[in-house]
Amino acid sequence: MSVLGEVLFGLEVMSLAQLLLAFVACAAYQLAQGSLVGRRGRTMAWLGAAAASVGFVSLASEWMHAAMLIAFGVATMGIFTFAVWATCRLVGVGRVTGVDVIVMADSTVPPPNPSASGSATRAPAGHRPIPSA
Repeated sequence: MSVLGEVLFGLEVMSLAQLLLAFVACAAYQLAQGSLVGRRGRTMAWLGAAAASVGFVSLASEWMHAAMLIAFGVATMGIFTFAVWATCRLVGVGRVTGVDVIVMADSTVPPPNPSASGSATRAPAGHRPIPSA
């Protein structure tokens, strides 16, 4: 039997725990790659994907075949992600048509007081107003 045949046979005899660990590993890997959650969430997803992958490999009868399945899963998800990205680029979905910049307010600088100077902006320090004639 070829190596691929042995891997496919290993898929047929997987237990429910192995299938659940494989599912958790794939889902956590996708969550870690995306931007759905923040940095802490991605870190936790990476740790969950790694733990589920190690658990999947440790429960397998042939650890080398299980490791190959994990590698094939990661490669397949990468190919799928690239195909979606390339399709979006070809169709034009997600292109920036204007200025798409989000300016975050600095929490250390107090907001301007419009009633103090009569306008919504403040003059820089050391600036003298131009006298009107």
